Amino acid sequence: MSLGFKLGVKQTQVFRLGQVVSVLQMSAGQLDDHLKEVAEANPMVIPRRRPGAGASTTDVLEMTAVEEAGSLYSHVFRALAGLIAQGGMMERVITALMGELEPSGWLGRPVEDIAETLGLTPQLIETALKVVQRRVEPTGIFARNLEECLRLQLEDRDAVTPAMSTVLAHLSTLEGGGTCALVAATGLHENEVSNCLAMIRCLDPKPGGAFVTDPTLMREPDVRVVPSGDGWDIEFISSLKDDIDIANIPRSQQSEMTREALAKARALKQALDIRQSALRQVVGQIVERQGGFLRSGASALTPMTMSEIAQATGFHLSTVSRVLNGLLIEGPIGIVAARSLFVGAASAQTAHSRTQVRARIQALLADEDPKRPISDRRLTTLLQSEGITVSRRIVSKYRHDAGILAAAVRRRQA
Repeated sequence: MSLGFKLGVKQTQVFRLGQVVSVLQMSAGQLDDHLKEVAEANPMVIPRRRPGAGASTTDVLEMTAVEEAGSLYSHVFRALAGLIAQGGMMERVITALMGELEPSGWLGRPVEDIAETLGLTPQLIETALKVVQRRVEPTGIFARNLEECLRLQLEDRDAVTPAMSTVLAHLSTLEGGGTCALVAATGLHENEVSNCLAMIRCLDPKPGGAFVTDPTLMREPDVRVVPSGDGWDIEFISSLKDDIDIANIPRSQQSEMTREALAKARALKQALDIRQSALRQVVGQIVERQGGFLRSGASALTPMTMSEIAQATGFHLSTVSRVLNGLLIEGPIGIVAARSLFVGAASAQTAHSRTQVRARIQALLADEDPKRPISDRRLTTLLQSEGITVSRRIVSKYRHDAGILAAAVRRRQA
């Protein structure tokens, strides 16, 4: 075998590997653009006409906006990609922190619980948390509570004074007693408290809220799942089917340039096949783990992280993230964004997801006697009797996030 032939084979292998890596890392929108560019440059690549081709300019613009719309998770992933790429302990810790993000942008579990799950020290998680809090915008994402969320934003504005710190520390008294109670709790002059509150009202208590609305839900789903006995039939529709054909040129008519173009077209086709395989494996894992949710809704949403899916499929976390970018799944309960199915456990002591616990809290409070509202302590006991072990602090947080006032306030309003 000649040296020139060896080099040619090596170069082809490197090119194919590069194609695979590149295609796997593309979002659906980026892949569409890439295939159009390749087809224009390589006559051996023949794009297949997809459903919806020939859409109006308005439709095209709407779909472009849809593809570019990012969830909170994908936004954070892009911001922290450099740190995650370091691998090892850094990737492990940051991935765990990302998995605990609430739609509000707050961290859903205490640092101590995350440390216990990872088998690491709370100090290490605390250090990593401070890094990501400063790395991700808008400021306030990865805060552990309202006070920290507001404090991070005020620090960003260099507006944390002794009076402001005192107000932040006693902010919870506003819920039950208003400004008068806050003045009494802080010992500050009423004007000082009013000035601090005026600045606080300019802040965003839930910076993740900007990423909640997902315009992708306005379009057709990419995957449709239908119950079939104890399992599911999974149908991949729309642009997730094969994307290209390769021109059929007889060998006798192939020039050196044609053979090179065909080799590149086949490498692209192989990369697309691998991407399709990744998509099928990832979706298969999601459907297997979240079948209860797809049948029954939020009360059956179990804890699941992208790291678990990456480990189960053998693909890198970034590949799983890209595959899920903008992916919509239609099931018996309707269309959902695939990323919304990734939630952490409510605490280290329970196998129930945060979504499950929230749904159960809301259900219990919906059935309460208005004259005898259920306290957070009582809620905690009721949940524990059902096998849901969470702290009273977590119960209070989830109740507050659902927009439900404290029991004492509900009793007064009854």
